[in-house]
Amino acid sequence: MISSLYSGASGVQTQSDAMTVTGSNIANVNTTGFKYNRVNFQDLLSTSMGGGSKISKGVKIGNVQNVQTQGAFEVTEMETDLAIDGKGFFAVRDESGATFYTRAGQFVYDKDGFLTTQDGKYLLVKEVDLESNESVGDMKNINILDQLDEPTQTGDGVREGTGIVVKANLDSNTDVPKAEVDYDNVRPDMYNYSTSVTVYDNKGNERAVQVAFRKVPDQPPQTDPATGAVIPNTEIKNNWQWMVLVPGELLEGGLPGTQRAVGGGFLEFTDDGRLVQNQSGTIIQPQLPPDALPGTPPPAKEMDRLPVTPGEPNQVNIDFIGAGTTQTIGVSLGLGSNPDDPADQRTGMDGITQFAAEYKVHTISADGMKAGAIESIYIREDGTIDGAFDSGRVKALGRIILSDFKAPEKMELRGENLYKETYLSGQPLQNDPGLGGMGSINSKTLEHSNVELSSEFVKMIEGQRAFQANAKTVTTSDEILADLVQMKR
Repeated sequence: MISSLYSGASGVQTQSDAMTVTGSNIANVNTTGFKYNRVNFQDLLSTSMGGGSKISKGVKIGNVQNVQTQGAFEVTEMETDLAIDGKGFFAVRDESGATFYTRAGQFVYDKDGFLTTQDGKYLLVKEVDLESNESVGDMKNINILDQLDEPTQTGDGVREGTGIVVKANLDSNTDVPKAEVDYDNVRPDMYNYSTSVTVYDNKGNERAVQVAFRKVPDQPPQTDPATGAVIPNTEIKNNWQWMVLVPGELLEGGLPGTQRAVGGGFLEFTDDGRLVQNQSGTIIQPQLPPDALPGTPPPAKEMDRLPVTPGEPNQVNIDFIGAGTTQTIGVSLGLGSNPDDPADQRTGMDGITQFAAEYKVHTISADGMKAGAIESIYIREDGTIDGAFDSGRVKALGRIILSDFKAPEKMELRGENLYKETYLSGQPLQNDPGLGGMGSINSKTLEHSNVELSSEFVKMIEGQRAFQANAKTVTTSDEILADLVQMKR
């Protein structure tokens, strides 16, 4: 009889503890990312009965299993509300350096601009290589609100797409300007057409410059005075000169109110208007002849043609005021063509053309970017945190890395929606969302708890009946013992 009392008592105690687990599940039905706990019962040590039979001597809780099934999703309006669709945990770190794991993705900004949990633990991410788009480095916290996009100066044209790029048509019927070019003070009557573009110096300052085009008069081929023979490649036909003009107030030593030519070159076209080549030029100051009289003013500056080097971009050098160094900017006006070579696949129409049509700029652009402050973020499914800056640029600020375990149900529950790594759970396996079996990340979404109320109510009823039955075992055993005592009397 004493054994039955202990068996019943163990049942009362065990069912009471199980009811605590069920109550906790029900209490957390609306807790974001909560995973319900399941009680697994075990019988106690066996006791010998008559005839050599053995029976268990009561019940105990073998373990409380944390069930890591997927919860339902709720759509929100917060970009920093995150839900994991699949396996994995967010890794967070407190100020002491301890790392925890959670499925609750209600992240917010703290006073310093870091992404944190509701109670201030930092969300851990990795940096993103902007060239390869791969996650690099160690996991660390990330400051979002203080991000600055450093300026990028306009390129030198060596890499495709950098520098100034112009696509336009120059009217072949236009007349040659009558005014000669003064390269230190280029006026509108010295060129036929111009178009403006914004470039950026090494500090990210916006600098408005112009690309101007001047028609060059045709010239017959030169002849050798001694022999009268025509000198090859000396004819000038279907040529234009181009110049990059910069306001004097933007240049070191420049004169405000003027437009200085800082470089340029020459364009040659076929008779049907296709670009043959873009030849760089250099602005020089001719020397006075040795017999010049004292006080004779120096000759006007000229632009000489430079030898053509295949594959090298056309460039100009600009000394922007305050930059502290000379900036080299590429100028792309087309790849040119060789109409005499049938194997040449170039069309001569990808940049500047010279057709009998009005002057028209199709496109003009320059790379580079001013410094920018963060305006907003967007979080992709692969965990990449993209930042949009007021400079107009969008770039990856970091990538949220997910962690998983071989036995996640054996992690230690720490409260506050947090788990801790244990020896039984194994070490964390880390990877980008969507890779290596990890789930994806849904922004503006929260994961509900996986508690099923109907199942918990059934467990509650089962637990209540089991408690009552075990309590009845105790009272019945007590009545039998009382009867035994009465038999002695």
